[in-house]
Amino acid sequence: MAPGQPTRPARWAGSGLAVAAGLAVAACAGSVPNPLASGSAAVPSPATSAGARRATGPPAPLTNLPAASAAAARQRAIALALSGSDPHGLTSADVVYQEFAAPVRYIAVFQSKQATGVGPLTGTQPTDGQALSVLRPLFGYDGGTRVFTKVLDHTSVTDLGFGTHPSLYAKAPKGVTASTKAVLRAGRGSGAPPQIFYFSGGDTGRGTLATAGLSRPSAARVSIPRYGTESWTYDSHAGLWALTSGGPRVQVANVVVQTVPYKHAVVSHRAGTTVPSARLIGKGSVVVLSGSAGGSGTAAPGTWAKPHLNQLTVYFDKNGYPMAFQPGPTWVIFAPRGTRVSAPGGQ
Repeated sequence: MAPGQPTRPARWAGSGLAVAAGLAVAACAGSVPNPLASGSAAVPSPATSAGARRATGPPAPLTNLPAASAAAARQRAIALALSGSDPHGLTSADVVYQEFAAPVRYIAVFQSKQATGVGPLTGTQPTDGQALSVLRPLFGYDGGTRVFTKVLDHTSVTDLGFGTHPSLYAKAPKGVTASTKAVLRAGRGSGAPPQIFYFSGGDTGRGTLATAGLSRPSAARVSIPRYGTESWTYDSHAGLWALTSGGPRVQVANVVVQTVPYKHAVVSHRAGTTVPSARLIGKGSVVVLSGSAGGSGTAAPGTWAKPHLNQLTVYFDKNGYPMAFQPGPTWVIFAPRGTRVSAPGGQ
C-alpha cells in the first residue's frame, strides 16, 4: 500500500458500520472495552507516535495538542454540567457537549487546561452518564432528582456533585461555581481519559477531514428546531471556528453536529414534569466542521455510532473512513432531529 493511503477500517460485528482502527488507543485498560473487531488493520495514531512525542512533548488525549507536562497529559478529566446564556469557563474546556434541554445545557470536559469560577453549574440529567462514562471523569454538578443521580452509579463517572461535596464549590450571584483544580484534588485514583477522536497529522497520513463529500466553507449556520440558529465563522489565521451568534462566544477547532434522538425524562411523576434528554447510544448522521491554521475551513457529512455505554462514539465519512479532526478543542452539538446545517463553500 502506498504511503499515506488510508487503511480500510475493520467492520463492527452486527452494526454494519466501519470501526476506526486508528482509535485503538482508546481501548484503555480495564473499564473501557475495545471497540475494535479482532484482527483489524491499524491506522497510525498521532497519540502513539514516539517521534511526535519527542518533537512536541506529550499530547493531551482530548485535543492532541502538546500538554504542559507529562504529568498533565496523564491526569484525569474533570467534567462540569453548566447552563445559562454565557457560562464562564467554556473557553478552557477540551470538549464541550451541548444538549438542548430546558434550559440548554453544556457538559464541559477539562483535561489539558484548568479553570476557576466555572459556572453556573446545573443539575445532572441522564445524558451526562452516556456522554461521559467512557472518559471516566470526576463530575461536578448542582442538583438533580434522585433517579437522575442514581443513573451515575451505573456509569464510570466519579460523582462529586455539590449536594454531597459542597466544600468543593463556591456560591456566586448567578449560581454555584467550581474550580477544576479543587475538583481534581478531591478525586481518588488517576488515569487520563482515552483519545476519543481520530486526529489529522503527519503520522496518520491524513491531512483532510474526510475522503468524500468535503467542502470548504468559511461560515456555517446550524438551525435547531425550537431553539433558533447558531452562526459559526471560520478564522483562517487561527484555524478555529467561532460561534458568533446563537450561543456562548467560543472558538474551537472542530464543530460536530451529531443528530440524536431526544426522549422526555421524568423529573416528577406527581407533578407530571419532564425534560428533554438526548440519547447517545446507537447510530445516526453527523456533519463535522474542521480546518487547519492558515488554511480554509472544511466540512463533511457522515455517520456516527456508539454501540454501548463504555465504548467510544466514532465518526465516519461517506466512504466509511474515520473523520480526521484538527488538533484542538471540539464542540459537540447533540442536535435534535430536524436540525439543518448550511455550510456553503467551494470544493
